[in-house]
Amino acid sequence: MAAGIRQYLRSWAMLLNGERFIDDREDRQFRVVFDIVVNPGNTLALADIQLYNLAKTTAIQQRDDIVFSAGYQDKYDTIFTGVITNTFRERHGPDVVTRLLCRSGIAATDRGTMSSSYGPGARVTDVLRDAARTWPLYLELDPAQFTDKDVFPTGYEAYGDVQDILNKLAVAFDFQWVQDRGSLVITRGDKARTTTVFDINQHTGMVGMPEINRGPQGIGVNVTARINPYIRTTSRIKVQSEFSTYNTGNLYIAEMAGDASANGEYNVFAIQYVGDSHGEAWDMRIDAIQAGTREIARASTGAGLIWGARVSQEFRAKVREIASRQGLDPNWYMAVMAFETGRTFSPSEPNRAGSGAVGLLQFMPATAKGLGTSTQALVNMSAVEQLDYVEAYFKPYVGRIRNLGDMYMAVLWPDGIGRSDSWVMWTSPSIYYTQNAGLDTNHDGTITRGEAANRVFTEFKMGEAHKS
Repeated sequence: MAAGIRQYLRSWAMLLNGERFIDDREDRQFRVVFDIVVNPGNTLALADIQLYNLAKTTAIQQRDDIVFSAGYQDKYDTIFTGVITNTFRERHGPDVVTRLLCRSGIAATDRGTMSSSYGPGARVTDVLRDAARTWPLYLELDPAQFTDKDVFPTGYEAYGDVQDILNKLAVAFDFQWVQDRGSLVITRGDKARTTTVFDINQHTGMVGMPEINRGPQGIGVNVTARINPYIRTTSRIKVQSEFSTYNTGNLYIAEMAGDASANGEYNVFAIQYVGDSHGEAWDMRIDAIQAGTREIARASTGAGLIWGARVSQEFRAKVREIASRQGLDPNWYMAVMAFETGRTFSPSEPNRAGSGAVGLLQFMPATAKGLGTSTQALVNMSAVEQLDYVEAYFKPYVGRIRNLGDMYMAVLWPDGIGRSDSWVMWTSPSIYYTQNAGLDTNHDGTITRGEAANRVFTEFKMGEAHKS
């Protein structure tokens, strides 16, 4: 059979507790819909797998181990290995659907506990290798991303749970990690890589147009292609497309760089696999960024920080430190905080509508509690101290924030992260529309993400006059 035919023939299979459940010879007899996300910013790969019309006697249990494979006959392999955390039976019209919500890992294997000491000058990669052996997992790491600066000058003691140690090292040495397909994957999204480069173009299965993102400089790309299990979050892609679309957060205000193009080489940051065996969708959506992203973003900010003249030098320095750790533009933090505080940057700024929210991001009481504090404690902090909670708030969203609009959506309405400016957030009549009716600038009874984001983009532009 010609290769050109094989690349369109899809297959999938599933193992439960190491035993065949459905293999690729039976896959056409069953309908499956899957949505699998691998994002090093979240430490776990997550899967939502829906199986249609299984027999009532079919037993699938919580904490069963699961291996799910999918792809085309020329590119077919495992795309998820994990454990089932929850199972549901749902009705979709005439169909009964068994829904499996899963996380990466193996139920029968608990991660280990480290108890190791390292002398002065020890490399962080030595600790990471030991962490992988202790778990135990296979380590995927590109040594080229770690330099002679990634050492412990006075030594290091690794005692405790492997995941806790990895989280601390990730903050200290600025890397991301995820447990994926039996591997501990360590990566630095914006650092140069030496891993394999995969071509993404119309001849290799690219779907639609790539989307330029991560700000007016276009330093990131979202691109959809046919599933290729060999592309990992440690891979590189080379995108080639005559046309592109854009998502900088708000194109009505943000000015794209004149030479912005999706074409070029990128580091894969996150992957989402989506498919329906009885439908057309059978794709992987790749979120990727250019190597040197932070250097590009830093250069784009100029000498000053917007609204910098309204805050202390210590505040400006800490915002830049947080932005560097989270890989985002420091000006985005300033624009959001300027809007949320009415440009006061006061840690005790109350919500003027009486919601009980306070501070730099207008933290609600429940939000403060989820961050391990309270609104009263936040009010009593200095602005610099409260920035720790600003960083903690954005941490779960970092892997998804690609522009200023996304950052503002993380505060206002997280479902809006990654959406286009035309995406409708609320319609009339509804309580959310009523509470935000002032955003409906064209009075058409709908509030789009673009209309909502205009507020924070206005703060960005206004802040240019107050740089420091």
